[in-house]
Amino acid sequence: MSLIKLIDLPSLGDQRGGLVAIESNQSIPFEIKRLYYIFNTTNQSRGFHAHIDLKQVAVCVKGSCRFILDNGHTREEVTLNSPTQGLYIDALTWREMHDFSEDCVLLVLASEHYDESDYIRHYQEFLKEVHKPFIHPLADVKSQKIGQKTKIWQFSVVLQNAMIGENCNICAHTLIENDVIIGNNVTIKSGVYVWDGITLEDNVFIGPCVAFTNDKKPRSKQYPDSFAKTVIAEGASIGANATILPGIKIGKNALVGAGAVVTKDVPENAIVIGNPAFIKGYIE
Repeated sequence: MSLIKLIDLPSLGDQRGGLVAIESNQSIPFEIKRLYYIFNTTNQSRGFHAHIDLKQVAVCVKGSCRFILDNGHTREEVTLNSPTQGLYIDALTWREMHDFSEDCVLLVLASEHYDESDYIRHYQEFLKEVHKPFIHPLADVKSQKIGQKTKIWQFSVVLQNAMIGENCNICAHTLIENDVIIGNNVTIKSGVYVWDGITLEDNVFIGPCVAFTNDKKPRSKQYPDSFAKTVIAEGASIGANATILPGIKIGKNALVGAGAVVTKDVPENAIVIGNPAFIKGYIE
């Protein structure tokens, strides 16, 4: 989706001259709480900041200037040169203004009053903010060891010592215990409980309702000195409703079929299915 969102402002001019009407929550998609204008800016560049919550619309009422917008993923530019067109700038968008014409008058309409705490004035801080983990407000996440761009959705529980890498997607209704290591780019679908002793390496896919275990002889209120270690190696995928017994390693790029019951180690690139799981073939 493009960062450049231009708004055509109502032009009511006639033979007598131009007239543009600007109204909050009508032509402008928010309530206007502040406006300012920039002029006499020849041979200067401005901006170089983002806002956490504030939204703006910029209009070149005279002359022209070039905007660069950056959301931390893509960077686009546009030249404003019409008094009947506004540029919408969303929150958490880095903006720069360059190439002001000598006669440029840039009007900016803002959704909030001035608040210095809403500014992000350093680009690296901006990147850190836009790439920080997304934690759904209905999730219960205690861990602080969660990588950038990871998303944890509603009704998920993550205990304090769990380690989760970057760009993971932890779907709704999941549980991740303390002694758990999850790498980068991991997907965990809904209904999965990742118990103590389990490691999911980079690029692992865990399908819905996969059942992990970590104790071969479980008894109520009786706990082993340490839980069995299970490793799902890089690039492996586990299909829906599969069961993984404790102390097993599933090899790199292996594929576990839906509903399989895995009772022993799975070699790299192997495809296993059935109960108990057996090797059906290999991924070439």
